[in-house]
Amino acid sequence: MNRFACQYAIIRFLPYAETGEFANVGVVLACPATGYLGARLMPARKTGRITGFFEQLDKRIYREAMAYLKEELSRIGKLVADRGASNPTFVQQSFAGLVRPREALLRFGETRVILADQPKDTLSKLFATIVERDFADRTYHDQILVRGVRETLRKANLRDYFRPADIGDQDLHIHVPFVHEREGHPQLAIKPLDLAKDEPNQVYDVGSRWVGRVRLLQRHKLLPEGMLFAVNMPDAKHKRARMAVEEILGDLRGNAAVQAVPITDMAAITAFAKTAAATD
Repeated sequence: MNRFACQYAIIRFLPYAETGEFANVGVVLACPATGYLGARLMPARKTGRITGFFEQLDKRIYREAMAYLKEELSRIGKLVADRGASNPTFVQQSFAGLVRPREALLRFGETRVILADQPKDTLSKLFATIVERDFADRTYHDQILVRGVRETLRKANLRDYFRPADIGDQDLHIHVPFVHEREGHPQLAIKPLDLAKDEPNQVYDVGSRWVGRVRLLQRHKLLPEGMLFAVNMPDAKHKRARMAVEEILGDLRGNAAVQAVPITDMAAITAFAKTAAATD
């Protein structure tokens, strides 16, 4: 697969030039070789991070600045889509003009280079890492969920029956923090799953990966006899996200070997784990 040299810049919101403090709110990426120029912006309606960092700021100022930049990005994106496919120089010039130094609330960081086979996918990954900080959030929340399940098992005197292990074989495997083995083979597995998202699309993004993994393991006859997903649920106020979670849970439960319960249901987790003691 071909990989192309792309340029990208981080979009920063800097309301007070005197302090130099800023928040990352977007990413723009250009790939002259493929005629691509695209950008991802943090939704203007989500102002919690901005007002939390800049406490005295009127959030209307941020929203208006983001709306203006969104229009500019859309205009330049259309120009590149029309003329950039056969004109790499035009893509490069458009990107350079867009990210030029400026005195404004929204500024562009230094230009960086990255290799990509799919520029649009690379843009999404950069946005998730740089703006959404998914790596930190995911690791932090996963650790909290794992500690919660571990404490549930400890209170039920079942902690020693489970350990972190891989399920599958050398060609297809997943790592699970709680696995009970018998004669060297996984028999039971408990996987904390964080689906406490605000948006349905985020739920589908995470949940569908695990639905797919379960189906693959089942197809290759690599699933343990029982697997429990202890699911961190969205807040009740996020009704559409909770509906998406129920859909994902329905897909997981479609496999006879798989159970899925809220991570707060300690009784259900304990009951599942007790079968490890009963079979030893």
